[in-house]
Amino acid sequence: EERGDPKVQLEQALSEAQAQHRRLREQAANVIANQKQAELRLNAKMNELEKLNANARQALIMADDARKAGDAAKAQQYESAAETIASQLIQVEKDVDSLKTMVIEATQAADQAKAAVAQNSRLLQEKLAEKSKLLSPPLQQSRAMTRL
Repeated sequence: EERGDPKVQLEQALSEAQAQHRRLREQAANVIANQKQAELRLNAKMNELEKLNANARQALIMADDARKAGDAAKAQQYESAAETIASQLIQVEKDVDSLKTMVIEATQAADQAKAAVAQNSRLLQEKLAEKSKLLSPPLQQSRAMTRL
C-alpha cells in the first residue's frame, strides 16, 4: 500500500534525485580539476618554450659575437648548443600543441559537466516544488480545522 502512495513515491524519487545530483557535482568537480591541471601543464610548457627560445637566441648571438672576435671554436660551440636547443624546441612545441588540444577538450568537458549539474539542479528544484505542493494541502486543511 505504501508503494502506491504518491508521497512515498515522490520522497523516493527526491532522494534518488538528490543522490544523483551529489554524484554529478562530484564528477563535475573532477572534470573541472582535470581542466585546471591541463591548463597548468600548458602554461608550464609555454614558459619552457619561451625560455628555450630565449636560450637559442642567446646562443646564436654569442656564436655571432665569437665569430666576429675571431674565435671559430667558441662560435662552433655556441652554434652546437643552439642546435641542441632547437631540437628541444621542436619537442616542446609538439607538447604545447598536444596540451592545447587537451585543454580545449577538457574545457568542453567542463562546460558540459557544468551544464549537466545546472540542468539536474533545475530538475531537483522541480521535484522539491512538487513535494511542497503535495504536502501543502494537508497543511492548509489542518490550519482550517484548527480555526474551527
